[in-house]
Amino acid sequence: MSDLGDLEARIDAAQDKHKPKEESELSKTLNAGMEFTAPILGGILIGYGLDRWLETKPIFILSLFLLGVGAGFVNIYKASQNIGGTIGYSELHQREKNAKTSQNADSEREESEKDA
Repeated sequence: MSDLGDLEARIDAAQDKHKPKEESELSKTLNAGMEFTAPILGGILIGYGLDRWLETKPIFILSLFLLGVGAGFVNIYKASQNIGGTIGYSELHQREKNAKTSQNADSEREESEKDA
């Protein structure tokens, strides 16, 4: 029986090693910050380069800054709604949300699957 117990322990250890790890809250926050600031900085840098090259001082830097702000907000919205993630991830995320917020998440999910 000890061999069977050792085998089960090794199987459990191997399965735990391959489980996907959950993102921490700090990781999610830093990711959201990068999703917002990267397009803004990119717009400023490209706008600055175009303004220097074409000798049109504030036009491109301002317009691409505003475009970067808009793109940053779109990125944050997409990240918060799980749009553009992997296939099936948003459905899984919605089930996890339901499980955390409602007592009868399984019955709600079954009802929604019947309606579809």
